[in-house]
Amino acid sequence: MTPARIVIINDSTNATGGATSLALKSAQLLSDAGHQVTFVTGDEGSRDNLPDTVDVAALGGKSLLDLPMRQRIPKGLYNLQASRFVSRVISELDSPDVVYHLHGWAQTLSPSILAPLRKVQDRLVIHAHDFFHACPNGTYFNFQTESVCHLKPLSSQCLRTNCDKRSASQKAFRTVRMLIKNQILDMGNTRALVAVIHPFMTDWMARAGIDDAQVRVVRNPVQPFRTDRVKAEANSDLFFIGRLEPEKGAELAAQAARSAGRRLRVIGEGSERKRLEAQYPECVWEGWRSHAEIAQLIVHARGLIMPSRLPEPFGLVSLEAIHSGVPLIAFADSFVAREAADLGCAFVASERRPEALAAAVRALDEDHVVERASKVAFTQARDLSNSPEQWRDQLLSLYGELLISSHAAYSRQPVPPKQELGWTD
Repeated sequence: MTPARIVIINDSTNATGGATSLALKSAQLLSDAGHQVTFVTGDEGSRDNLPDTVDVAALGGKSLLDLPMRQRIPKGLYNLQASRFVSRVISELDSPDVVYHLHGWAQTLSPSILAPLRKVQDRLVIHAHDFFHACPNGTYFNFQTESVCHLKPLSSQCLRTNCDKRSASQKAFRTVRMLIKNQILDMGNTRALVAVIHPFMTDWMARAGIDDAQVRVVRNPVQPFRTDRVKAEANSDLFFIGRLEPEKGAELAAQAARSAGRRLRVIGEGSERKRLEAQYPECVWEGWRSHAEIAQLIVHARGLIMPSRLPEPFGLVSLEAIHSGVPLIAFADSFVAREAADLGCAFVASERRPEALAAAVRALDEDHVVERASKVAFTQARDLSNSPEQWRDQLLSLYGELLISSHAAYSRQPVPPKQELGWTD
């Protein structure tokens, strides 16, 4: 079945993160394919990244970090204004053939929007771009011990553990927020579909009680940096592409490159740049670059290091590089790296240490090894992601599944006796 309208809901219209970029991309792809699309956003509703054919409904709010301190906790836990706003949008647009797709909610909209969405959950897709629907800190990673977390979310041990990257109070805030979210919409007992971006996420979501029967795998769309193969075997430089924040592991990449005797070129910006630039002057600090600019730089890559300190469900840049013929170096708990290693185009470090990462880098010392990995990456790794068109069609398939199920459930509802409706003969 084809939806009469697709309502996409996201914190923001500013493409500063992966989830928002994908929400905006879906709006464009679906609208270009002739579907009626409304983009519901918590911010001012910029049209810079949306076509004119997409309707925009904007709350006009600010992200939590842009609010005065006294407003952050109440608005972050339950933004009443956002709930009323989404409720009003639903009341104006809803019909039996309208579907809803929730992307990001944690920065502006808050769990409060799940209250009105609960009423249309049989036509709702909840997109899990990360683990925030399962784990209070969103990562299944203990930032204090620098280790992957295997606790059951919201268990007594989880509640007692300070795992947050900022503070124990931040963990407490995120825990309360998750308890509120679960109270509003229990994802272990919902008719909504939960879209995960990688099949390995399914078990991690189940650990939080999310029903496997409602989970659907929709791999992210990837546009390779290049359409011709990067001849990695002829190159010597390693690349890191990403935000220069502690969790992305740029320092681990710099340490590993130094140990392995390879030059590292760093593409990205962030709070760590100034310190890392001073500490690792042998690296080339390229700053932020557009996709087209990276395409010109990546031709000099022997490998891409993705040393995230936390389990990486997808890693967009890794696949943009792999599909261009650039082998990947990453930790073994990276979902994409595990699959790419099985194919033969990734080299994994079993431990989250610079020495282990350096050993994986040294596996690229032989040109024939790199050439083989590069060719496998370029020709055999396409199934690790979707093309934009494949991704759009998979989203439409989810919407059709919801509509079929919703209409079937409606048709099975008993018709009340005439007298209860006030009918007369």
